Formats: sequence, structure tokens, C-alpha cells
Amino acid sequence: MVLVLVALPILLLGAAAVLAFFSVRRSTLHITAAGVEYRNFPQPPRSVPLAQVVRFEDAAAVGNFSSLRPATAVLVLTDGSRLPVRSLSDPEAGAGVDALNARVRALRSGS
Repeated sequence: MVLVLVALPILLLGAAAVLAFFSVRRSTLHITAAGVEYRNFPQPPRSVPLAQVVRFEDAAAVGNFSSLRPATAVLVLTDGSRLPVRSLSDPEAGAGVDALNARVRALRSGS
């Protein structure tokens, strides 16, 4: 009985970590002149027009297991709303928040 009480929480944490890993890996992000299209797996893709995009920001990691949380970002819109984005890479921009913001700036300037 004691073994079950010790092993069950560890197994649940391990399963949650595996699910989070696959959720981030299967999520996508594409930044084009038309806008930002992202898919937070398993949700359907969403599109935001480029005119409504302000920038990408790092998501703040909070909680007891914040060091185990996969790196994600937040898409900040002109109306102040913040949309979570699980993927930090775009095939055209590269990886990371700085690369994504550079891609948005480049598309706005037309180059």
C-alpha cells in the first residue's frame, strides 16, 4: 500500500510531463505578411492579422514545478489581449522570442 502511495504521484507527474512535451512538439507557428497562424496542439489552428500583433513575450513560469515547464510564449495584441503560443519556432524566423519579434518587424517594414 505504501508503494502505491509513493509511486502513484510520481507516475502522474511523469505522465503529465510526457503529455506536455508532446503537446509543445506538435504545436506549430507560422508568421507571414498576412498574419500569425498558430496551433496549440490539440486545438485547431488560429490566425491573427499582422496589424493586430504587437510582439511576442516569454511566458512567465509560475508554480511549484515551474522549472519543469516547457518554454512557451505569449502573443500580445493591440487590444491588450495575450494569447498563449506553445511553439517558439517558425520555419522562416528561427527559434526564440527575439527571432519571432524580428520576423514580425521585418514583415511590417516590408523587407
